[in-house]
Amino acid sequence: MKLHLYGFVTMAMLAASTTCGWAQSIELNPSVQAVEGSKTQTYEASKKKSFVLGLSNISVVNTWRVQMMEEAKYEATLHPEIKEMIVTDAGGDASKQVSDIEDLLARGIDALLVAPGSEVALNGVLDKAYKSGIPVIIFSSNAGPENYTVKILGDDKAFGAAGADYLVKALNGKGNIIAIRGISGNSIDNDRWTGVEEVLKANPDIKIIDTAFGDWAYDKGKQVCESLLTAHPDVAGIWSSGGAMTQACAEVLNENGLPLVPMTGEGNNGFLRIWQEMKLTSVAPQYPTWFGQQAVIATLRVLEGQPVAQDYLLRPPAITSDDVAKYYRDDLNDSYWVGSSLPDETLKKIYAK
Repeated sequence: MKLHLYGFVTMAMLAASTTCGWAQSIELNPSVQAVEGSKTQTYEASKKKSFVLGLSNISVVNTWRVQMMEEAKYEATLHPEIKEMIVTDAGGDASKQVSDIEDLLARGIDALLVAPGSEVALNGVLDKAYKSGIPVIIFSSNAGPENYTVKILGDDKAFGAAGADYLVKALNGKGNIIAIRGISGNSIDNDRWTGVEEVLKANPDIKIIDTAFGDWAYDKGKQVCESLLTAHPDVAGIWSSGGAMTQACAEVLNENGLPLVPMTGEGNNGFLRIWQEMKLTSVAPQYPTWFGQQAVIATLRVLEGQPVAQDYLLRPPAITSDDVAKYYRDDLNDSYWVGSSLPDETLKKIYAK
């Protein structure tokens, strides 16, 4: 398939668009908004009747990433034109992810989907893929190749800022806090941290006295939170980059008889449960796992000659104490992340209590 433009289109044409060979346009989730100024374009439709997709994932180090990959795999099963989707996992190693992508390209895939682990390490191989005529769809976290077809990212800077703003208000603009970050070097973590720093720069009486990386995972989050709270038992608040880590921190506070200070969470079922049970003072920005589903849909739009924007951004609203009960699923276990695109029967199989 050639990656030359078939013509520029407006966003208003998206819903009406159809292509020969497919009866109906495939729509993205309404929460996936084209970035202002991003060009919308239509690529030449593939002449193939079925496709082999390659999906390179950096890791399934935490339950959020597990669910995201399940959503991508499930979406692929809904489209008979997808003959196969080959999925690789780099185990958190950016160098292995480069090798994985090289292997996928050698297997003759029709499109490359990438959930990257580095903003720079993959750029060479992604440029190579694009220049060879393979659509490159980057999703969930950022990479910065010179050329790509579509990016679908979350507004991570806004995510970090939302939690920091909340702590500023909850602490009346003054106090020492600790921070539990995600995966070191990951674009999501970097951008969330930028949002935090910008808020706290304007509120210098809120001071971050220590930080640690918890990989967005419950187990590691608990380890690093125990270390931080042992060193700083009198903190006034906790900023966290992810809900499973916040859940772990709240449990550490409770187990050690420490005050349940204001803390930031995320739309994770385990965190939403303890938020209510422990009556926490908190807010939960959302980061939906259906990035995987949307990446598959965007890929098909490209292959089938339907219009796509080059850059999309997600900005779902934060969960507050007023609506936490609406999002919590008491029929699913702690590992579930709210807002899934998976059918209910699948969720109940994966997350049975």
